[in-house]
Amino acid sequence: MKRVLILLISLVYADVFEGYTLYTSDYPHVTYLIDNDYNIINQWETECQGSTASMAYLLSDSTLIYPCKQTNPVISSVAASGGRIIKYNWSGDVLWDWNCDWEYQLHHDIEPTPTGTILAVAMEDIDGFRPDVVLEIEPVGLNDANLVWSWKVSEHMSEELDNPYTFYSHAGYNQLDWNHFNAVSLNEYGNILLSSRNWCEIYIIERGSNNDLLYRWGNPQTYGGEGEQVFHAQHGVNQIPIGYPGEGNIIVFNNMNIQGQQEDGNSVIVEFTPNLETLEGEVVWTFEEDFYARKQSGAFRLPNGNTFVSVSDNEGYMFEVTQHGDIVWEHQADGLNRAQKYGLDYFNMLGDVNGDGSINILDVVIVVGYVLDMSYIIIADLNGDNILNVLDIVILTGIILN
Repeated sequence: MKRVLILLISLVYADVFEGYTLYTSDYPHVTYLIDNDYNIINQWETECQGSTASMAYLLSDSTLIYPCKQTNPVISSVAASGGRIIKYNWSGDVLWDWNCDWEYQLHHDIEPTPTGTILAVAMEDIDGFRPDVVLEIEPVGLNDANLVWSWKVSEHMSEELDNPYTFYSHAGYNQLDWNHFNAVSLNEYGNILLSSRNWCEIYIIERGSNNDLLYRWGNPQTYGGEGEQVFHAQHGVNQIPIGYPGEGNIIVFNNMNIQGQQEDGNSVIVEFTPNLETLEGEVVWTFEEDFYARKQSGAFRLPNGNTFVSVSDNEGYMFEVTQHGDIVWEHQADGLNRAQKYGLDYFNMLGDVNGDGSINILDVVIVVGYVLDMSYIIIADLNGDNILNVLDIVILTGIILN
């Protein structure tokens, strides 16, 4: 009843962002794409027997990237262990299925890049000392991959506590899980954002050139700085895209999992403006209500200014909140780690069903097949009514003729 009431309110005030929500439930491991009315637009059943490492990513060509736990890990006893990445097409066919057999153990998050590579958080083992790394992976064939770039914490360590551009080598975190990076994202400037649960801070690192650590914020004590600790076991860092309300700001799910102080509490969504020159940050918006997660979770700014939040508790709570703090949409899914919402116009070149970069008679043939089979693919739904029929064929034919 509560969900229906929230949906009615959101429709009256038109505050909810029109889009599709992507999330994965646990046991069974099924990834769903739903609309605002909770209709299932598509679903993918994974080939992976292990749980998802973070969340699945939907690409604009309607393919899905799914990170999950590999059967034989490279390094044992790693939190949110991954190691296997699967790429599916819209129909659920496997396009690429790779298990990492390098010296690194993938864990937690990945991030698909515009060039087709995949950024992944991983761990290396240096004689029992396990710092984290970031890998850029290029899919090859059906089951292979190339390592095209890497960034290692071990190459950015120093004996100087007061050097904010390095990791203090004597920091007393668990040697078997020194950083515990739990999120990776790529901003529109080509740099990478990372979140460290153990160090309770976020970073911006340079991708390429000198691979420098450019910025860090959330816990100045890690580099001998002044000021209060803001983050506690935070997750889901990302930079708000250009053109969105708050563009350039960074948004974080601050779990507020303070060790030894609380079993349950309140997590907080934090948006702040970073100053890369002074390493300062100005908090400009927060949202805190009756939600809490000790692990995973995330927050994303939407184009209309709302924020989409996923809470990785036992019930798996997702909601969309306005800048004024009004929840206008919500949903639940057991075993949720993190979820994301995509706009109705996210999919590129509607009508290019075979993904060859052009719209022609071959696409018409494929759409006719979908219609006859009474099946559905979103990239062929040209009138956006969530069904494929003769109207879509007529529109597609008109596009070709014109």
